Amino acid sequence: MSSLIPPPAYPTTPPWGTPEQPATPAAPAPPAAPPRLFVQFPEEMARAARPAAPSWLPVVFWTLLLGVPGAVSAVRRSSEARRGGNERYPYWLAFGTVIAAAAVTLTFLGYA
Repeated sequence: MSSLIPPPAYPTTPPWGTPEQPATPAAPAPPAAPPRLFVQFPEEMARAARPAAPSWLPVVFWTLLLGVPGAVSAVRRSSEARRGGNERYPYWLAFGTVIAAAAVTLTFLGYA
């Protein structure tokens, strides 16, 4: 009787596998594009490795305290910022804003 029932067999390939087919030649690949940065604003990556700009608060302090040393501080800090590849205008903007605010304040105090 045992000759009527076939012995259990384990499949040699998984059910989702298919027997290998001979490889067909693939189409030639298109020329590769140059590599790109995966950032939203690539122009900002030029500043990524730059050192941080010096603070503009000492310019405000020296301008409020004595006036002329504020200009010296603005010159020194703006040249240091330029060497680091940063903008120079924040120091002069701080200097000019404080001078203008001081002029307006002194004018109103003179009329009072």
